[in-house]
Amino acid sequence: MAKSIKKFFILFFTAFFTQWLEDFFIFTGAVIIIVNTYLITIVEGNILAGNYLLGFVLIITGVVIAKR
Repeated sequence: MAKSIKKFFILFFTAFFTQWLEDFFIFTGAVIIIVNTYLITIVEGNILAGNYLLGFVLIITGVVIAKR
């Protein structure tokens, strides 16, 4: 049983890092940008700018990985 669980985790993480990582980066970046847009009046300007930058960097990283 332990071997099958270990095999499942290894296969899952291998598939995640080889096939779904770029989708995860793009989705996470889009979610960060959307959430910041709704919190624009609550969050301070410098934190807001940093979160937008993080979102754009994640999206660009995802696109670069997807193109490769």
